[in-house]
Amino acid sequence: MKSSAINQLVILLSNDQPAGQIRASRELKRLAETKSRFNGDQLRVIFDSLMELKHWESRLHICQMLSHLRIPRESAARVVCFLEQCLSEKNRFVRAWAYNGFYELARQHPEYREYFSEQLEVGKRETSVAVRARIRNIENAMSSWRG
Repeated sequence: MKSSAINQLVILLSNDQPAGQIRASRELKRLAETKSRFNGDQLRVIFDSLMELKHWESRLHICQMLSHLRIPRESAARVVCFLEQCLSEKNRFVRAWAYNGFYELARQHPEYREYFSEQLEVGKRETSVAVRARIRNIENAMSSWRG
């Protein structure tokens, strides 16, 4: 049952209607947080749709989902482009969670760690308290990398 619901939400996410994208991303985020399993095809469609997300709220939901999803290696470059786009978003929460997305990408794919570190250094100069707080949380989580 959940797989068919995820399929329907993924289709809704990939359409052009911002309201539908927001509803779909919100529900996909909820499912990801409750440990629902996303299959490879569903993940591929989600990651293929990233650059089509029109509203900041959909982008935020996807950034927040990344800690609950496996990022397929073949989708990593699209995730990087999406996260770079999110870093220039006006909404500070999207920017904050984009840094977290870079962390998740680097955690899953160590070849992105250097690029992630570069992005994190840029983020430390952010004026937004939300962004700086998220970066502090990321740095605390990174302690498991050193060791």
